Amino acid sequence: MKILFLTPWYPDEHNPNHGVFVRDQAVLINKQHEVRVVSAKIDYSNFALSSLTRKDTIFQGVSESLLVVRKSLPVFNQFNFFLRTCRETLTIAKEFRPDIIHGNIGYPGAFWSWMLSAFLGVPFLITEHTRITNNFRSPVHKQLTLFGLRRASAVIGVSRWHADEIAAFIAKKVVVIPNVIHFEKYPAVRVPPATDEFQIGFLGGLSTPVKGLDILLHAAATLQGKFRLHIGGDGALLNYYKELAKELRIDHCCFFYGSIPHAQVNSFMQQLHFFVSSSRSETFGISMVEALVCGLPVVATDSGGSREFITPQNGVLVATDALHLAEGIRSVMNRFETYDPTVIRNSVLDKFSDNRFLDEINKVYGRLIQPND
Repeated sequence: MKILFLTPWYPDEHNPNHGVFVRDQAVLINKQHEVRVVSAKIDYSNFALSSLTRKDTIFQGVSESLLVVRKSLPVFNQFNFFLRTCRETLTIAKEFRPDIIHGNIGYPGAFWSWMLSAFLGVPFLITEHTRITNNFRSPVHKQLTLFGLRRASAVIGVSRWHADEIAAFIAKKVVVIPNVIHFEKYPAVRVPPATDEFQIGFLGGLSTPVKGLDILLHAAATLQGKFRLHIGGDGALLNYYKELAKELRIDHCCFFYGSIPHAQVNSFMQQLHFFVSSSRSETFGISMVEALVCGLPVVATDSGGSREFITPQNGVLVATDALHLAEGIRSVMNRFETYDPTVIRNSVLDKFSDNRFLDEINKVYGRLIQPND
């Protein structure tokens, strides 16, 4: 089959980690089908009344078109984005002739996919990766998101918690297909660092408070004993978190790395004893699964997706506040020697394998092409 991938989240030269999980899915699906990706973004740093640039690339066999529309006048901005994006995407689609349109992200992915589906007469589905409410930036955004999702032939969430949240808004069944984790990038179970200081890791975007680094810093400030907190991530709140570490008098044991390229995540994990996710909400939790694949115990807040793979054998699940997070961290420190890295790794290998993902996505594609079978 020919699959046209539409997504506003996708890696580019300015942000190579943005939507990397969408690219991972496209590359994997391309092993069994022919995938064509169109990514569209608004460049808010440059103004033009009406503009569009297109860059065509090939990544691991997948043909990609990266569309960029410059910021325009208020209100007209979104209209201009949709008009130019849909016109260019339609040109690409008529040449590609897809069997299925696979959109990503409720806004603008769902409405964008619906428009292309209406023009081409082919079915479309949507994989939502963020919380559905994150798309509701205004009443108009909310209505366009729900309009597209309700008309999709299938909607996919990345965890059961996530799927239930989406279903409550669109009154239809949502399929659960977790994100892809390429286990070959993490070929060996780590050997604990030879040091008497616990090496604790955190990874997450720091543009919003969602990843809860402030919760982790407050929890760390109550810990006794030697530890180092390795913090990977960049964003508008980075300097705020650095100042918070100073206020809490733990800056001497906090190491801020900035953005860590996805290809270097394995190296980052290998220096740790265990990993902490302090998110306020998490539709899935890729960094947690990556830590588990490396054999690291994980202390995670009960933020959504984490409850579906964190177990007493591979970590600790706690309430989303500094007090309980600190208790969870101390628990892992006290019983660290009882965790078996091989057991931890095996707890996620089958659940999030490439073959499992392909089996599930092919079931959805098959129902769209032959809905009565």
